[in-house]
Amino acid sequence: MIVAGLQKLAKRKGPYDINPGLLDYLTMDTYAFPAGHASRVAMLSKFFLNHLVLAIPLRILLVLWALCVGFSRVMIGRHHITDVLSGFVFGYLQFRLVELIWMSSNTCQMLISIW
Repeated sequence: MIVAGLQKLAKRKGPYDINPGLLDYLTMDTYAFPAGHASRVAMLSKFFLNHLVLAIPLRILLVLWALCVGFSRVMIGRHHITDVLSGFVFGYLQFRLVELIWMSSNTCQMLISIW
């Protein structure tokens, strides 16, 4: 929702080779800044890196996966590089927000027992 709100505020179009058709307007975002795929992959990657015990090769693969998703959005012409970079930044900020409001298992159990 944060990325969709930012896209509606910025209203920056992507570097399309052709104008999007009617179906494109119904099924995908019409604005490119910030890149939604990049923000989600950054948030998910950071979450996995912080909360899962992963071997070094898996950590490297996770970071490479995130970079490949961002790079692919530029390569297919959906986003400018700055859209993807800002998507990574907003994804990290969303991760920090989730970490800020994250409750421990004990806190959740206590709240449920009060109910």
